[in-house]
Amino acid sequence: MNQFYGTSSTKFTAAQIWSVALAVWLLGLCLLPDTNPLSSPAWAVDAASSLFSISEAKARLLSAVVLRAVGLSMIGILLSMSLSEMPLQRAAKYVLIATPFLALLVKCLNFGYFPIRMQFAFIIVVSIFGALVGLAFRKSRLAAVLATSLAVGIIAWGTATRVPANLEMAARITGYHIIDHADQIGSGDEAYLQMIQMAFSFAEENSQGTDAILPNKAAILALGVIMGDDKVALVGGSELDTMYKDQRAALRQRITIHGRNDLPKHFAVSAALTVLSDEQRALAVGIAKELSDSQGSGSGFSFVDMVANKSGIRFAVAGTKSQSSAKMLQQKIANAETPFTFMPEISELPEGLPSNIFESAFGGIGGERTRSLFKEIDQRVDKCPGLKFDLH
Repeated sequence: MNQFYGTSSTKFTAAQIWSVALAVWLLGLCLLPDTNPLSSPAWAVDAASSLFSISEAKARLLSAVVLRAVGLSMIGILLSMSLSEMPLQRAAKYVLIATPFLALLVKCLNFGYFPIRMQFAFIIVVSIFGALVGLAFRKSRLAAVLATSLAVGIIAWGTATRVPANLEMAARITGYHIIDHADQIGSGDEAYLQMIQMAFSFAEENSQGTDAILPNKAAILALGVIMGDDKVALVGGSELDTMYKDQRAALRQRITIHGRNDLPKHFAVSAALTVLSDEQRALAVGIAKELSDSQGSGSGFSFVDMVANKSGIRFAVAGTKSQSSAKMLQQKIANAETPFTFMPEISELPEGLPSNIFESAFGGIGGERTRSLFKEIDQRVDKCPGLKFDLH
C-alpha cells in the first residue's frame, strides 16, 4: 500500500494510519471493561440463540467469547497493516512475535493480573490467528474492509458494557432498602444471614413474581456492593451514591462469618462478579487476588478465602442458572436458620502463605497439593446445605 491521505502539505501513508488505529485499539482494550456474558446486547444474544438453537445463557457466553476473540484478533490485523510497507518475510517475524506479547500486555493491564492458564491459552491462540489473517490480507483491500467491519462491529457490540437498566435499578433500590433498614441487622455471623435474607426478600417481593432470576441478580449485586466492595458497582458501569458511603462501610465492618470479617467480602464480591461476568472469570479474579496477597508484605495466599470465593460463585450460579434453581435458592434463603447454610467449614485449610512457600510447598497454583486442596474445597461447597444444587 503506497497510498497517501491528506492535503499537499500534510500527507499520511496508509501504514501510518493503520499504526494510529492500532494504538487506539490497544488503548481501548486496556481501558474498556472486558466483555462478559451479561454485557452482550440483546440483538447479539438473540442472533446466537436463533442461529445455533442454544439457550440464552449459552448464547450470552458464545457472544462474549466471540467478542473477546475479535478484539484480540484485531491486534494482529492492525499490526500487520501498519507494517504493510515492510517486506512480507521480515514483517511476518515482527507480527508473529509482537502480536501475542501486545495481547498479553493489554489484557494484563485490563484484568489487573496475569491471565490464568485458560485465559493465557485463549489470548495466545486468538492473537496469533489474527496475526496470520492480517499477514494474509495486508496487501489487499479486503484487509481494510475486514478491519473496518470488525472495528464497527466491536464498537457496536462492545459499547453495551453496563448492567441492563432494569437490573441496575432493581439492584440500586435493593441496596437503598438494606441501608435504610440497617438498624435491623445485627452484628457478627448472624448479620451475614440477616443481610442475605433481607436483600433477597425485598428483591423478590418487588419482582411481582414474574421472574425469579432478575430479583436474585439484583440482590446479589446489592450484596456485592454493600457486603463486599464499592468497586463492584464500577465493574457493572454504575455510579454509587456517595451519601451512603459511610453507612455501607459501617455495615460491612460489622458482618462476619466464622468470626471473620474478610470472608463475607470474598463471598459477596465473587457472587457479584459471577453475575456481572461468569463463574470462570470470577474464580480467576479470586485466585489472582490471592496470588497478589502472597507477594511482598501481603497477607499471603489463603485457601480459606478460596472457600468463600467458591461459595459465592456457587451461590450466584444457583441463583441465576435457571428459573427452577433461582426459586429453590429463594426458598433456601427464606428457610435458613443458621449463617453457615451458605458457607462451609474452613478448618484445617492453610492460609497466610507467602509466594516462596506457596511455590515450594504447594507447587504454586497448578501444583498437586494445590489441586488437592481445591478439590477438598469443592467437596465442602458441594456438601454445604444451602449450596446443594443439581446445576447440570
